[in-house]
Amino acid sequence: MRRVVLIILLGVLTLHGYAQTPTKYQLTIDWSHRDMNGKVLLHRIASGKIVELSQQSFIENTSQLEDWSLTEISEQERNTKKIEELDGLKLEISGDNFTNLDFYKDFPPAQVELIRWIVQDKVAFGVYGQMYLDSLKLLNVPYYPDFFQNQQADFEQYVNFNTQKLNITWLGFSEMNGKKCTLVYYKSMYNPINADNDMMFLNGRSCFWGHIWISPDTRQIEHATMNEDLVYKMKLKSNDFEQQINMQRELTFKKIE
Repeated sequence: MRRVVLIILLGVLTLHGYAQTPTKYQLTIDWSHRDMNGKVLLHRIASGKIVELSQQSFIENTSQLEDWSLTEISEQERNTKKIEELDGLKLEISGDNFTNLDFYKDFPPAQVELIRWIVQDKVAFGVYGQMYLDSLKLLNVPYYPDFFQNQQADFEQYVNFNTQKLNITWLGFSEMNGKKCTLVYYKSMYNPINADNDMMFLNGRSCFWGHIWISPDTRQIEHATMNEDLVYKMKLKSNDFEQQINMQRELTFKKIE
């Protein structure tokens, strides 16, 4: 992300304060790859716990992963296996360090793609759900944060993501986990993505939207969802293989302790 954005975020988010006792969440990521005719090429579900060990802000925090598993689904079978190499792995977010390649260098190479999603999705839920909570003054009236009307996030040796016209809407109150929560809805319906790294060229767009339930007392997220639809053309540099993909992701992020 642009460093100026993250510095401002850090200053705003630390004003409210966060509980330092560990908080557990269950994150589930269900994603599928389809060709342009709708044929499913890949369908997987990753699920596990994120334990927040310290939380000064969304970009100054430490979390630990526990009990992660991966389910692979085909027409013939559904196979689930534990991802044991993620057990106990700590994610230490400081500013925009998660956009740098060095952040992932000591992680299991086969799981780096999943770890990227875990980190980025967790940060996104925090920013979209909590950062602008005090700016949502009117019920059912979309709020357009200036930072995210044209915000470029550049991830080293990965993809570049341009968030456009993000809007957040206060829908009212709804009970979740036995608590009366503030319910917000967020969406951004056209976000260019591209990559030119050692592995591939990539060009496409992402749309995403979802709901977040937030406790007014603790300002912690009780539950969150995201749907994302990505369409992109990918060309591998190793063999010039080219393919157009429609990736769809469904996420749930729920507080369990």
